[in-house]
Amino acid sequence: MGPRKIASLVAAFALLAAILWLTPAIKGLSPQGKASIAVAVFAIVVWVTEALEDALSGLVIVFLLAVLNAVPLTAAFGGYSNTALWLIVIGFIMAGAMEKSGFSKRVALWLVARAGGDILRIYWAVALVMAVMTFLVPSITARTLLMLPIILGIGQAVKAEPGKSNTMKALMFIVAMSGTMMSLGVLTGHVGNPITAGLIETATKRAVSWSHWLKVGGMPAFLLAFLSVFVIRWMWPPESKTAGGGADYIHKELEALGPFSAAEKYTLVVFLITLLLWATDAFHKVNVVIVGAASIIALLWPGKGIMTWKEAQTRVPWNVFVLYGAGLSLGTALASSGAAKWMAGVFLGPIGGMAHVLQVIILIWVVTALQVFFTGGGPKTTALTPIIIAHSLAIGVDPMAFALILGMNMQHQYLLPVTNMPNAVAMGSGHVTSREMIRTGAVMSVLAAAFMSLVSLTYWYWLGLTR
Repeated sequence: MGPRKIASLVAAFALLAAILWLTPAIKGLSPQGKASIAVAVFAIVVWVTEALEDALSGLVIVFLLAVLNAVPLTAAFGGYSNTALWLIVIGFIMAGAMEKSGFSKRVALWLVARAGGDILRIYWAVALVMAVMTFLVPSITARTLLMLPIILGIGQAVKAEPGKSNTMKALMFIVAMSGTMMSLGVLTGHVGNPITAGLIETATKRAVSWSHWLKVGGMPAFLLAFLSVFVIRWMWPPESKTAGGGADYIHKELEALGPFSAAEKYTLVVFLITLLLWATDAFHKVNVVIVGAASIIALLWPGKGIMTWKEAQTRVPWNVFVLYGAGLSLGTALASSGAAKWMAGVFLGPIGGMAHVLQVIILIWVVTALQVFFTGGGPKTTALTPIIIAHSLAIGVDPMAFALILGMNMQHQYLLPVTNMPNAVAMGSGHVTSREMIRTGAVMSVLAAAFMSLVSLTYWYWLGLTR
C-alpha cells in the first residue's frame, strides 16, 4: 500500500472517530444514526480515494456497522439478501453465456456490417449495436469489452494511427459514453440500477418492475444516447468518409464465425423468453430476479446449457457483489436509524419548499457534478440514494417516482477515466488521451443534465412523476 492510500485510510478512520466520539449529541439524531453517518463518511472517503480494494472495503463496512451497533448483526449482513443484488450476479452470468456462445459477437458484427464502408453509418451502426446489447447483455462493462475488439479491428483495417484518428476516438466515445447513457433506461442495463431498485424496495416495500423502469427511463435514455452521437460526431469529425478495408475486416470476422451454432440458437431462445417475461412482468407479476434465476438455470443446465457453474462463477465480479451488498446494508442502516432523514433535512431542507419539478432538476445537476468524487455510478447510488429517498418522504413525494428518477441520473459518469469502467476501457485502447476524455466527458455531462432537466419538465411531468 502506497503512502497516498495509507494517508487516505488514516483520514477515513480519523473522520469515523471524530464523528463518533468528538461531536456532541445532535437533536434528532440517534446514537445509531450517528454511527451510521460515521460509517458512511468512512465509506465515501475509501471509495473516492480507492484506499481499499472493493471487496475489502465492503467487508470493513459490514464489520463497522455491526461492531459500532449502527444496526443489529443480521441487518449488517442484510444487504446480501436483497434480491436486487442477485440481479447483478444474474446479469454477469447471462452476459458470459452470450459471449461464450458467440451470439453477442455475431449480432455486433452483423449490425456494423450493415453500414458498409461509410464511416458515419458505422457510427450509427455501433450506436445501434449498443442499444440492442443493452437489452441482451446486462452489463455496460461487458458490452464495452465485447465491442472493443470489433472497434480495434476496424481501426487496424483503416490503418488508424493510435491517438490521432478522430474516427477511432468517436467510436470509443460512442461505446463508452453513449452506451452508458442507454444503460439508464433498462433495469438490468447498469449495475447501479438494481441498487436503486433495491433501496426503493427497502423503503417502500414495493418492487420496481422491469417494465416500469423501462417506461420511466427507456425513452429518455435512448433519446439522450442518440443525441450524444450527433454531438460526438460534431466534436470528432471523421478524417475520411469511407472506411476502406474496415468493411472487409467485418465481413471476414463474420465468415470466420460460420453458420449459427446450436449453442447460439439455444442462447437466443433463452434470452428472448427472458426479455419477453421481463417486459411483461407488470402483467404476470413474476419478479424480475425469479425470471433471471430461471434463465441462468437454463443456461447452466448440465448437458444442455452454455456453461458450467465453474465457468460461470469466473464471469461474476464477486468484489462488486461484496461491495454493493455492504452498500445496501449501509443504506438500510442510514434509513432505519433515521440518519438519512436527518441528513435530508440538513442538506436538502433549503430546497424542500420548491416545486417538485424544480427540486428534481436541481438534484440532477448536483448528482451529475458529484461524479468527480466517485469511481462509478454504483458507489454514488449507494451513498446518495438513501438521502434522496428520505427527502422524498419528508416532502410527501412517492420515492418510487422521485428516487427512481434521481437513481437513473446517478449513472452520469463521463468526465474522468476512473469514474466509469467503459471510460477506462476507452483510455486503455490507446486511441483516447486523458485530456480528450475530460473534454468530451464535460460536454456529455452538461448534455445529459440539461436533457434530463428538459425531460423532467415534459415527459416525466406528463407521467405525473415530477408534479
